[in-house]
Amino acid sequence: MLDEANAYERGMDDDLTFQTVRELAGAAYMAGRSAPPTDAEVEAVAKKLLWCDMAPAWEDVMPSEDCFWTLAEPEVRANYIRDAREMLEIARKAVSE
Repeated sequence: MLDEANAYERGMDDDLTFQTVRELAGAAYMAGRSAPPTDAEVEAVAKKLLWCDMAPAWEDVMPSEDCFWTLAEPEVRANYIRDAREMLEIARKAVSE
């Protein structure tokens, strides 16, 4: 968040105070919290959900999240993506209330 505000500050012609940068960072953070999740966020949550469901069956050899995701059928991935979108939407509503 502060990196984004600092990058914004470097692009400005005016001299911004630390307080202004903090306010810009806060505004950017709040805008990000209310924005819809990106595809990368949704896929990351879907991979984690799939991994949590599959990991107990693989106690001896623990593959990575990407391994399970790559081996999963397209319909299975679509279901986890749908669930991930729904979970992220619920989380965003909880934060904004």
